[in-house]
Amino acid sequence: MYTYHGIFLWLPTIYATRFNLKDVTSIWWTIIVTLFQIPGYYSASYLLDKIGRKKVLTIYLVGAGLGSMLLSLKTDLTWIFTFSSAISFFNLGAWAGLYAYTPELYPTEIRGTGSGAAASFGRAMGILAPSITGYLFATSGLIGPFTVFSLIHIFAGLSALFFGIETMGKTLEEVSEV
Repeated sequence: MYTYHGIFLWLPTIYATRFNLKDVTSIWWTIIVTLFQIPGYYSASYLLDKIGRKKVLTIYLVGAGLGSMLLSLKTDLTWIFTFSSAISFFNLGAWAGLYAYTPELYPTEIRGTGSGAAASFGRAMGILAPSITGYLFATSGLIGPFTVFSLIHIFAGLSALFFGIETMGKTLEEVSEV
């Protein structure tokens, strides 16, 4: 939630201030970029039962991280739009994976508590993200906040890859025994 709220609440301002776009134009660009979330979410949802939750989560988190890293290095509006769209696609696709995968990891007795605690922490980070992003943007331009977004995405993707367990095709009882 940190990366989502940090990126998409600031994107109109980034477009307006870095590229001298009018406010209305920067909002339209942001709307177009956020439309890439729809195929990202649905493609990840489709792939969850085809290739597995762990793989989907890894691919989409690392994809969003690479998009964030590339965006931090570019100053041309066309590339910024391209990488913003890639981030939008992969970031929301990762959410589809997280919503399906993380509840399956908790034993039945604490599934609601575990999922709720994780969501609460995410919401807290989502609240802090716009302020932290604004500070980083003001002190270091695009490279600061998008480097942080990149590192968070890639760290989360690699954590899923190396420490996650595959839950596809397993009952919740089987997952609880692991």
